[in-house]
Amino acid sequence: MTATIKLTKTVCLSAAMGLTAFCVLCFGLLREAYADEEIDDGRVDVPIVMYHIVTDDEALAGEYVVTAEQLEKDIVFLLEQGFTPVFCSELADFVNEGGELPEKPVVITFDDGAYGCFYYALPLLEKYKVKATFSIVGEWSMAAGEDAEPNVNYSTVDIDNLKTMYLSGYCELANHTWDMHGLTSEGAERDGALQIDGESDAEYRRALWNNITQAQNFIEQAGQRPSVLAYPYGFASDYTQELVWQLGFEVTLGCEERINRIAKGDYDCLYNMGRFNRAYGETSEEFFLSILQ
Repeated sequence: MTATIKLTKTVCLSAAMGLTAFCVLCFGLLREAYADEEIDDGRVDVPIVMYHIVTDDEALAGEYVVTAEQLEKDIVFLLEQGFTPVFCSELADFVNEGGELPEKPVVITFDDGAYGCFYYALPLLEKYKVKATFSIVGEWSMAAGEDAEPNVNYSTVDIDNLKTMYLSGYCELANHTWDMHGLTSEGAERDGALQIDGESDAEYRRALWNNITQAQNFIEQAGQRPSVLAYPYGFASDYTQELVWQLGFEVTLGCEERINRIAKGDYDCLYNMGRFNRAYGETSEEFFLSILQ
C-alpha cells in the first residue's frame, strides 16, 4: 500500500510539473505572438523609387537614365493609384511619433544631382504638386558652379540650382557625401563610403566624418541642412551606420530593392532603406505593379 501511495504521489508530481511547463510554454508562445502582433500593428508600407538622370533625348535613355516623358507618366500613374509622394523627413517625423502619413505614401528620389533633374523634373513636381528627395554629391555641385553653360544631359546642379529647388517647396535636399561616389575598380580610393582595407577605425571615422560634414556645409548654403544621407551605390557597414547616427542623420538610403515597413518608435526602420531603381523601358504600369505586388 505504501509503495502504491508513493508511486501515486510521484506520478501526480510529474504530471503537475508537466502541466506547469506546458502552461509556461503556451504563455510564452502567446506572448511572442502578441508581441509580433504589436510590432506589426500600425506599420506602413513605403515604396521608394530611385531615379538618376532625366533627359529629353530617348537615345540616351537606359538603366540609369529616363526620359522626361516617362517620368511624367510615372507621376501621373502614382497619383491615379492613390499614392501621395512624401519627403524622407516626413517618414522620420512619423517614426518619431510627431507626424502622420497619407494612406498610401511613396517616396521619389533622384541621386547624384544631375542638371537634367533640375531642368526637367522640377517643373513636373511643381505641375503636379508632388515632393521628391534629391541626393547631392557636394564636390560635383561645387564644380558645376564653374560651368559657363550647363549641359542639360551631362552637367550637375550648382548651388543656385539647389537654392531654387529648395525654395520651390517640392524638393528635399539630401547628402550623397562630398566626393565618396566612386569605385576602386574605376580607380577610386574606396568603394563608395566604405572603409578601406588596412584603414584603422580612427582613420575611417575621421575621413567619413570630414567628408560628410563638408557636404553638409555646402548643401546648407541652399537653405537646408540635410537630415537624409544616401549611401553611394548603397554601400554601408554597421560601423558606417554607427558613425552616421552620431552625425545626426535620421534617414539613410540604400539600393536594396524592397518595400520598407515603418512604424512609430521603430527608429531602425529608417536606416539603409530599400529603393527600386527606375530604368528606362517598362511602362509605368509594368514597373510599379512589379514592385508593389
